[in-house]
Amino acid sequence: MISPVNATDRIGDRLVQAGILTPEQAVKVTELQLAEGLRFGEAAVKLNFTTEQEVRRVLSKQFHYAIAPAGQRGGISQTLSIAHQPFGSEAEAIRQLRTELSIRLRDRPRIDIAVVSPNKGEGRSYLAASLAIAFSQAGQRTLFINADMRDGQQQPLFDAEKTVGLSSILADRSPALPGMPIAHFPLLHVIGSGPQPPNPIEILQESALRNLIDSFDPGFEVCIVDTPAARLSSDTQVIAQQIGTCLLVGRKNVTPLKDLQYTRDLLDMTGAQVVGTVYNQFGGRPRRGWWPKRGVQA
Repeated sequence: MISPVNATDRIGDRLVQAGILTPEQAVKVTELQLAEGLRFGEAAVKLNFTTEQEVRRVLSKQFHYAIAPAGQRGGISQTLSIAHQPFGSEAEAIRQLRTELSIRLRDRPRIDIAVVSPNKGEGRSYLAASLAIAFSQAGQRTLFINADMRDGQQQPLFDAEKTVGLSSILADRSPALPGMPIAHFPLLHVIGSGPQPPNPIEILQESALRNLIDSFDPGFEVCIVDTPAARLSSDTQVIAQQIGTCLLVGRKNVTPLKDLQYTRDLLDMTGAQVVGTVYNQFGGRPRRGWWPKRGVQA
């Protein structure tokens, strides 16, 4: 006969090893688990021995699902819920978007996506970074490139963006390395925009970005590229042409439909495939309430 303490599943052992539960508490949790037919984590939360967030963080380690450790300040911006609060509705919406993109691009040898929006403040960079994290969490080696070399005031979402960046690489001032790895996200590498150059459009010409990405083959399965606001420069068209696939982003009740149509026309002229459109909805900074209105639309 198995004793109560041995009846705990791996999550119970891990909670004890992490110092979240004592062995005596684990026994009480097991007793409640067996009596009421609960999962071990549910029983532990019901007894107020731990929180649902702590249980899910331990589960993420059990199933090798990368998340930012509680209280981590460096590495990834606290605003990116997919990394710091990966079990809420926002994170689930991003995973749904990842799934739709994976299905639509399943025949590609590598998923390359330029994330494009008409104007600033529409959540484009936030969504691009969130998608890169989500793909890496799904076990795919992912490269995130911030190709917005126009907005020098933009707050980086990854600490790695503060190191040598895209502008320096394309100007042959730095070696073409495949980005910086992100702590606790072993499958995610990041290349920041680098110092703001006087001539972004010129250093992007001659398929420079495409050649850089291809030089890393077969290193990555997914490449997500953030872009400048499409209505403010021609850089986005050059990037879109080289990446070949674009996700168009608008902000609900903010982005005029005519701006989306104008940007779509610009992308069509490049020959790039617009794989879908996402409507962002958030208040203030794109941290809370992010939600694609209808996911990806064709």
